[in-house]
Amino acid sequence: MPSNGGKIKTIRFWTLKIFFITFLLAGAISLLTEYLTGSISLFFAILVLIFIILVGVFFDMIGMAFAICDKTPFVAMASKKIKRAREALMLLKNAAAVANFCGDVIGDICGIVSGATGAAIAIKIIADNPAFPEIAMGILLSAGVAASTVALKSIGKNIAIKKNKEIVSAISAFLSIFMPDRKK
Repeated sequence: MPSNGGKIKTIRFWTLKIFFITFLLAGAISLLTEYLTGSISLFFAILVLIFIILVGVFFDMIGMAFAICDKTPFVAMASKKIKRAREALMLLKNAAAVANFCGDVIGDICGIVSGATGAAIAIKIIADNPAFPEIAMGILLSAGVAASTVALKSIGKNIAIKKNKEIVSAISAFLSIFMPDRKK
């Protein structure tokens, strides 16, 4: 009877590794965002917020595409020695980790940081306009960030479902630029 001990150790190692990666990335992104929103105008702070939301949506879409993509077209492409197919197959073999990293790590970090950025923007607006009710401004911005994120992620997931092969191919082509050729 085969033992699952190796698989459990691999899952535990991945979980621990992704915890530290997430912690470091979230800290770095939060630090950068706090610095930027504190030192720029309200207009540019809103642009930073929109950018963070869009990055989260983009990575969530990539994660979804890899999670549902069929390997078959890439196997055929790999047999024709198309470089991006080899990268695609490597990533699709690790689809759970790719989806976890893109959707959960990057996507969720962006979601959390966008909420914090929205709060920083609310504070900036209230500081400049003390007549605005603080609680209303906070709720309005939090609700706006959440609604925008959810609506855009819904659009992104629909695109990922319909165009998963194209997304996987494009991401693999981009990553293949940085991968060394493994000629035999």
